[in-house]
This record gives sequence, C-alpha cells and structure tokens, in this order.
Amino acid sequence: MDGVDSVDSVDGVDGVDLSLRLLEALEAVAAEGSMTRAAGVLNLTQQAVSGQIRQLERVIGTPLVERRPTGIELTAAGEVVLKQGAALLSSAQAMVTEARVTAAGRPDPLRITFKAQSTAHFMPAVEAALRRGAPEVEVRPIASHTLPDEIAALVEGRADAAFLWLPIGDDPRFTVHPLLEEERWVALPPGHPLETRTSLSIEDLADVPVVGPRDGMPEAVVNFWFIDPRPDGSRAVFGPQARTPEECLHLVAAGHGCWIAPASTVTYFAHPKLTWLPLIDATPNVLALIWPKHAANPLLDRLLEETRRALHPLPIATT
Repeated sequence: MDGVDSVDSVDGVDGVDLSLRLLEALEAVAAEGSMTRAAGVLNLTQQAVSGQIRQLERVIGTPLVERRPTGIELTAAGEVVLKQGAALLSSAQAMVTEARVTAAGRPDPLRITFKAQSTAHFMPAVEAALRRGAPEVEVRPIASHTLPDEIAALVEGRADAAFLWLPIGDDPRFTVHPLLEEERWVALPPGHPLETRTSLSIEDLADVPVVGPRDGMPEAVVNFWFIDPRPDGSRAVFGPQARTPEECLHLVAAGHGCWIAPASTVTYFAHPKLTWLPLIDATPNVLALIWPKHAANPLLDRLLEETRRALHPLPIATT
C-alpha cells in the first residue's frame, strides 16, 4: 500500500502475524479477478502475488480464493478477510498520515485541479475520506477547463495534483496514476441526420466537423481527442475551437459540428437541444491522477489511495 511501508503487520492476535501487504494482495486479486492483473497493479510478479495469497491462507487457516473459468473469485472466508482487511488497511494509512501531519505541524493545503464534469461522481467522497483520516487537512479544489490549464497549475506550483484525461503528451515531469475508463460519446446538433441512430462509429463522423480546444495542446493530445487520423487513414474535419465545455456545447447547438467527450460529460451537462450518442469503436477515455515527480506533499499517496477506494465500487460512467 502506497505510503505505509513502515506499518507492515498486525501482531499479537492469538499468535497471528498478519502482514498488511498480504491483505493488499488479496484486495488487488479480488478487484482484478486475476493474479496476473493484480501483479501489474502491485508492481510484483505473478509468482510473488500467488505466494502472498498462499501465505495469507496459511495465516487465516482456510482457502480464500477459488480459480474458476471466468477468473479468480473469493470464497466466503475470503470475502470476510477482504472486508475486514480493507478496514485494517484504511486504519493503517490513516495512522501514518496523521502521524506525519502531526510531526510536521498543520499541513499545507492539498490543492487539486480538476474538471468538475469528470470528478463530480467521486471527488466529494474522496475529500470527506481525507478529512476523516487527517482532520487538519484542508483540501483546496481548483477548477480547470483544459489540459494546458491543469499542467500550468502544477508546473507553476499553484496545485499539488490534478485529475485529468490522458494522454498528456510526452512529459516526463509527472507521476501518472490511471484511475478509470469511460466510453466516448458524441454531441450532435439539432436535426442532424445521425440523431436518430442509437450509436455511432468513427466512420459515421467522416464528414462531420469536430469542435474543441486545439491551441496550446500537444499534437498527440489533439490527435487523440479529434481521432485524427481516422482508422482508415483519412483526416478529421476540424470545426471551430472552444476552450470550455459550455463553449463546445454552444458551438454544437449552433450547428458548427459535433463534440466528442467522455461519458461523464453527458450526465453533467444537460442540454435541451443536443443529441448524445455513444461512439462504440473509439478508444476509451482514461482519467488519471498526476503530480510532479518531486512533489513533497505527504498527503498525495493518501489522495491516490482514497480515490481508488472511492472508485472501486463504481461502474464506468455511462448514461
């Protein structure tokens, strides 16, 4: 578990020596349904994760996982250990964070830049969890509209971390933690010939201009968001530029083209005149938490932990 290296085991419970790393391994296996994928999450080998699960089973004294054709599932005992283990992991992380905050005195505010439409479904829960673990923490949200805004806030020291959509271009200055995937959806103007469809493919948008921000964006970022070039090698048709979601929605409503956006945008920005349709063959959007590689705020690891915890029970956002 990030940031809890010095708190590794719970001793003295009927002779049980229970390593928190073993509980973290079970949590990852349960979430991923696979030893191999859990190993990737934990940055371990598959053999190491399997060994940790076997060790945990020896400590508990009963099988905790079952291998099935659909993947690895927890036994009833495994579900109990997962539930109680999550509480232990959270308590250990809270202890470490509170101790560090106490030693350092009142911490600096944790400044997080974000796009409201992308984080509204989980960020309030994350902030509440941070405050429960460290009541002295002040979370300072900073709303942004575009990737350059968020990157500038980090580089200039106005923010400690950012929730943003990948890619960000070839930028080695940051630590990047992918969090979730969302389908891409398309906003169409009123009366558009495609509005009666139930879904769209990239090919359907061959002659439809795409609105959105381009100035100041790395080329790889523009190519991703506008899907340029298209899979068949043709080029996207670029419509007018817009910086904010509201500007994009206005341009679409006025008939200047379509807008391709993450699924969470659809539910956050209701518009009476637009039709939203899923783009079924496009690469999903990936939301990440990033911060500068040499960041010193001791709460960043806790921010990542609580964000992953808040997102774990949530499905990928769709309408």
